[in-house]
Amino acid sequence: MNNEITSLNGIRAKIKEKKIRWQAERTSVSGLSEQEKKMKLGLKLTDKQKQMVSRLSLDRPEIRAIKKLKYKPAVGLPDSIDWRNVNGADWTTPVKDQGGCGSCVAFGTVATLEALLKIRTYNDASINIDLSEAHLFYCGCGDCCNSGWYMDDACNYLKNNGVPDEDCFPYQDSGVSCANTCSDWTDRIDHTKITNWANTLDVNTMKDNLANNGPQITGMAVYEDFFYYSSGIYEYAYGDLAGYHCISVVGYDDTNACWICKNSWGPGWGESGYFRIAYGQCGMDDGFGMWNMEVPSPEGNGYAQYILVDYDCNSDNRVLWAYAGDAWRYKYLTDDEVAGIAKLLMESCSVYVYWKEDQLTYISGIK
Repeated sequence: MNNEITSLNGIRAKIKEKKIRWQAERTSVSGLSEQEKKMKLGLKLTDKQKQMVSRLSLDRPEIRAIKKLKYKPAVGLPDSIDWRNVNGADWTTPVKDQGGCGSCVAFGTVATLEALLKIRTYNDASINIDLSEAHLFYCGCGDCCNSGWYMDDACNYLKNNGVPDEDCFPYQDSGVSCANTCSDWTDRIDHTKITNWANTLDVNTMKDNLANNGPQITGMAVYEDFFYYSSGIYEYAYGDLAGYHCISVVGYDDTNACWICKNSWGPGWGESGYFRIAYGQCGMDDGFGMWNMEVPSPEGNGYAQYILVDYDCNSDNRVLWAYAGDAWRYKYLTDDEVAGIAKLLMESCSVYVYWKEDQLTYISGIK
């Protein structure tokens, strides 16, 4: 605790000296050991990114030339956007905690994908989408808690495979492997198989993607002071490099010259699990850039006029039938899904469904 207080006092002194705009406090992660703090990160650098780190002196923050940047918005873009409140709706999903495993790449990627599905695929902020970070991390990377993972590899896994729901493979930060994922995970990926992804270092393109597509994925260098972040607009103040981190960017604000980001250290850290960071900080803009994912659109969607669950004539499988879009659509149900569907139907006033050709791909209950 003495070391924690000493560090906190040093950070506060530097914040005051540099006249920067954030508050440092003891937080849920500030008292962790150096090794435990490293396990709250987990972005693995490619050779190209390692060269970038050296060129930008991200590993030597005391000599890095930090510029306070105010980017002018590109023509046709808003001065700010925050997907926690667009047209009065929150399009993000709840903040999670990666625990003591360097799995930030899975958490930052899944947080971004969940929001994009709500925005672009389903166009419904109320849909409950909860995907499995455990599946993406342990099946995409393997035993990687200590080594971390590459961003490109996570995006490629989603493009090739998609990812199932959280119930298929609930997250644990140790003691599990891909063998723990559910046996029917390929039937539970819905629309999570992304169609494409791209990384950009152009700030106007980043903003355009944020405004016209949705949240983005990025990387950042993390220094000792960041673990003490409580609120405000973060800028480097004090401390050595701890490692590299992946987060989800949910917006930007040109008036305050900052990005708005979702972290994976639980809702008790920072600004309810989020933080704001000044343009030009920690290599986000000029080093890592942002990864933009493109998600698929369902072929059709609408309210189900009639719903029934029946047995398949040729097997013992249950089948969910829904009459929507002037036709009957169907979905074969696993034993585990039967109880969930029954609960959804009992608790919902109406049911909204999505389909591709005659097969149902997603069912949402509206209370």
